[in-house]
Amino acid sequence: MYLFTAKTEQATAGRKWKNVFSACLLPLLAVTGLQAQTVSVINAASFSAVVAPGSIVTIFGPNLTTTTAAAADASKPPLSLGATTVTVGGAAANLFYVSPNQINAVLSASTAAGTDAVVVTSPGGVSTGTAIVSATAAPGLFSLTGTGTHDGAIIDAITGRIGAFSVTSKTSATYLSLFLTGANFTTPPSVLIGGLDANVTYAGPSPCCAGLQQMNVTMPASLAGAGRVPVVVKAGGQISNVVEIVILPNKGEGQFDSDDDNQTRNRELSAVATIPGTSLALVADENDDVIRVIDIASKKVLRTIALAEHAEAAAIAVNAAGTFAYVTERSRGRVAVIDLKTFNVKTEVAVGNGPLAIALSGSKAAVVNGDANSVTIFDTTTLAVTSTVAVGSGARSVTADALEHAWVTNQNDGTISALNLTTGTVTGTLTLAAGTRPGAIQLVGTTGFAVVADPATSASGTVLVVNLTNGATTVFNVNPARTGGSGDLVVVGNTAYIANQTGGSISILPLTIAGGVVTGTVTTVKINSGMRSLAFDAKDNLILAVHESAGNIVLFSVVSNTVTGTIKAVSSESGKDGNDHSDHDGAPNSPGLFVMTPGTGRLNSTITLTIIGVNLQSATAVNFVLPAGNVADSTIVASGLVVNATGTQLTATVKIAATAKPGVRFVRVMTPNGTTSAEASAANFTVLP
Repeated sequence: MYLFTAKTEQATAGRKWKNVFSACLLPLLAVTGLQAQTVSVINAASFSAVVAPGSIVTIFGPNLTTTTAAAADASKPPLSLGATTVTVGGAAANLFYVSPNQINAVLSASTAAGTDAVVVTSPGGVSTGTAIVSATAAPGLFSLTGTGTHDGAIIDAITGRIGAFSVTSKTSATYLSLFLTGANFTTPPSVLIGGLDANVTYAGPSPCCAGLQQMNVTMPASLAGAGRVPVVVKAGGQISNVVEIVILPNKGEGQFDSDDDNQTRNRELSAVATIPGTSLALVADENDDVIRVIDIASKKVLRTIALAEHAEAAAIAVNAAGTFAYVTERSRGRVAVIDLKTFNVKTEVAVGNGPLAIALSGSKAAVVNGDANSVTIFDTTTLAVTSTVAVGSGARSVTADALEHAWVTNQNDGTISALNLTTGTVTGTLTLAAGTRPGAIQLVGTTGFAVVADPATSASGTVLVVNLTNGATTVFNVNPARTGGSGDLVVVGNTAYIANQTGGSISILPLTIAGGVVTGTVTTVKINSGMRSLAFDAKDNLILAVHESAGNIVLFSVVSNTVTGTIKAVSSESGKDGNDHSDHDGAPNSPGLFVMTPGTGRLNSTITLTIIGVNLQSATAVNFVLPAGNVADSTIVASGLVVNATGTQLTATVKIAATAKPGVRFVRVMTPNGTTSAEASAANFTVLP
């Protein structure tokens, strides 16, 4: 077991995480956990069905107990909580949290390996089930969402800060703490960030919480500017689930001169897509909540399209006619539908938690819900959801053919699910080699093969070419410099173009498929670190690459295999540059509030509110925000929203409770095109006694 060179850093990180773990993680699991109809036990971090002795677990089942209770001290959870006890394999478990449908606990280190009996005893009776316990279970990495996906529970070991990180803090290395459970540390573990080994300085128990483990690391200098990349832990011969981290460029090498070390940026490019038949592209900004329209010929931003606040745009798909774009909003659980004639968000389609990939086929859209292990299918004509299909753990990427068939990579399971979008069913599952963590997937024309990237587990840029009929796989290592895992990819004809995100290069893999045998020779072109997303511009024969660290779109010719230009994609058409949200708030489709009547209302009354403004169409809510804390006042509720056809007038029924406090509120109208500003005086509403 490693000893951390500065014990104070370990203790600081543990104390910081205790606040998150105690105040957020346990209740969050209670909210987001999948409800089961029989008692089952899973790793609380990764949701894996195989758990280790001494690890933190979540128990699901109906009528487990009649009360809800949480342990007062996460470092010493009791054996009995809310008059409820749990044994696994006859060994009593300590309890963090109990509720009728879920219990969070830490298994005894003496829990026997095997298929163990689970017994929950409570005032409501006795519930039983089984748990699969193994000393060689894969470690589970905690995430901030409590789903074992998305942003990892990773903090600055010195300050406890959560967010994007720099490789160095001023002149010294940045120490990070990762939190996990169920890892076997009898042999030295490793942490891979974007496929590269981090320097592990401590691996062992976290001082804050029973069953919680902690690893402290520093990052290789070459990771600077890598952007959003995967993180896994290898321990005891097993690989954890995949979480994510955002790694910033060195100061002075980013988007703006004002960017600083360890400062989460307000503008962070995430995805790109082209509009068929044009020299236009759409670029998603996950932190600024906008889509920018790029003119490839003139190399500039033509227009900024505001999305709803906290959208976190993750992926874009454009229909063949070039009339609509569909943007997954990862933090909202929705898909924004953008009319490409008006450049407005027409509406949003509610899907599952954490939508991060989308593919179109015929009249169907398949949306990968990465935090829910499912795929939502909706009709692109009616925008009605036709089905939601359960797939594997850590669902990550999707590709589709022209016949409403789709294939989804399941990163944590190491599998590919085949779907029939017409019937809304899973038609088969392909299991990849043990330890594979598949990410991006693209079909190779109509050959029946797909190219799959593994961005997490190797520095060699592992790419798999998979026979989708029988699962036969050919492995290519497309990053011979061993500078990181393979990231996003596109296939043009029979040639795959792969972004080596941490390696700062694009690999070119022409494929020959004959008699089920796949061959190809890789060439690599060096560009810059942080090549996050790729798209093909058929009109101009260009690969468009999102250079996340610099905020650029790199133009890569498929004719000459060279870079032919760059476009600064974090600026707006009006030149509103800077590490801020000025381009989002000033976007042409952003809603505005000009006049509001009445501007006052009394306690315990109901009024009709009329708002005159612009771009108010499809408004979803009217909130009355308290100036202190900038939170919506629950004692003032607006309902029955009606907006005219031009989006210039909204009416709502507003009920002011008797318990509301007199004073000023800021009125904000929430729409799929963003939220009205609370700064204008016209947005002030006063509650009278």
